[in-house]
Amino acid sequence: MTRPQIALVLHALALIAALIPTVPALTQALGGPQGYLLSLCLYWLGFCLPVIFLHVRKRRGPRLFSESLPWRDWWIPGLLLLQVGVVGLAAIVPNTSLLTTHAAMLAALVALVNGTLEEVAWRGGFLTRFADRPRLGFVLGWVLFTAWHAPLALSHGIDFDGGWMALVGGAAGLGLLWNWIAWRTGSIFWVSIAHVLTNFMAFWVLFDANGFA
Repeated sequence: MTRPQIALVLHALALIAALIPTVPALTQALGGPQGYLLSLCLYWLGFCLPVIFLHVRKRRGPRLFSESLPWRDWWIPGLLLLQVGVVGLAAIVPNTSLLTTHAAMLAALVALVNGTLEEVAWRGGFLTRFADRPRLGFVLGWVLFTAWHAPLALSHGIDFDGGWMALVGGAAGLGLLWNWIAWRTGSIFWVSIAHVLTNFMAFWVLFDANGFA
């Protein structure tokens, strides 16, 4: 691997290592909701934004944010719409009785920031830095994206719908799908939309179930 590729991987590993003690410490000291949101902010500031600035901003390919698709790939938006619908059925439908407007507003804000930054940093970062080694970039980006969700499962005072296995397993499954589409198309446009919508539904349930709003 080149030095920039090693730097990106080490940055991701450092993020995971730092969050393993940080997430439980913050959620225990500040309370689950406040500590969880602060952990996300530290993640955005300590990983997503630096990766975007160092690895994506001036090095991205011309298609990274493109919405255009060749005719043979126009089934991709439909597939992502189906994925979002399945998540909605699994997350929203069983929990309609506890959902509130205030939590929806907070979830929309957090999802917009998180989904966008994650796609540019993870998919965009690895697409850009590993353009010469796509298979390695695909695998490393997917594994590390999945792994970063593991520290969140250590949160105190936060109950995840389905437990930690749903949290990490969901990240693995969705990350694999989004990775495949991003690498196939060379763009993060469509997966970013799916990521934001998916995050919105997941955060809405999480926030209402844990008293965020």
